[in-house]
Amino acid sequence: RKAPYGTSWGFSTRMVGATIMAHGDDSGLVLPPNVAPQQLVIVPIFRSEDDRLAVAAAIEQLEPALRDIMTTSGPLRYTVDWREESPGFKYNHWELRGVPLRLEIGPRDVAAGQAVLVRRLDRVKESLPVAALAEQLPLRLAAYQAELFQRALDFRAENTHHVDTYDEFKTVLEENGGFLMAPWCGEAACEKQINAETGATTRVVPFDSPDEAGRCLVDGRPSQRRVLFARAY
Repeated sequence: RKAPYGTSWGFSTRMVGATIMAHGDDSGLVLPPNVAPQQLVIVPIFRSEDDRLAVAAAIEQLEPALRDIMTTSGPLRYTVDWREESPGFKYNHWELRGVPLRLEIGPRDVAAGQAVLVRRLDRVKESLPVAALAEQLPLRLAAYQAELFQRALDFRAENTHHVDTYDEFKTVLEENGGFLMAPWCGEAACEKQINAETGATTRVVPFDSPDEAGRCLVDGRPSQRRVLFARAY
């Protein structure tokens, strides 16, 4: 009998942190729709009681269609913000929490049979017919998810640098930071030296890192492939 292998990566909390760091901005969270607790917030806009009643009636008519919407992560998750605060306060509240889409409905929108859709990612606004929302919201959420993923991939690519010598390694790390793909012989002593002198350590051997004969950064011994180095913060 043998003891099983086990790991403890703290995966769940690290994924939360990675999501916040990868996508967030100075205004707060920017959440991928597939994991956002709320994918859509509806903000009613009104000044008078008559306006409030008209907007409330329009939202009530819209909600059955919203409840039937299926996204790639299940039924649409949405909320209607009827609090007494101003629209601007509500916008900031939900942007801070990273809700992907905001739907603004005011008396003019009700009269025109439309609503204003706003993306958290870039605050781009567009007016959509209310009748088209059931079809368009899942498409907008899927596009938002794909765009966030591609932005993260692009950022990673722009901040990953291939280096071949130790001097180049040190220069790029100091000037640019990010990830460095470099040849390493696999010896712990070399990694310890790199860490002591630069603060960087091996982070991972990427699955798509091909076999590539080279020379270790530190001692010049043969290396089989490039390894990803970076500083931990």
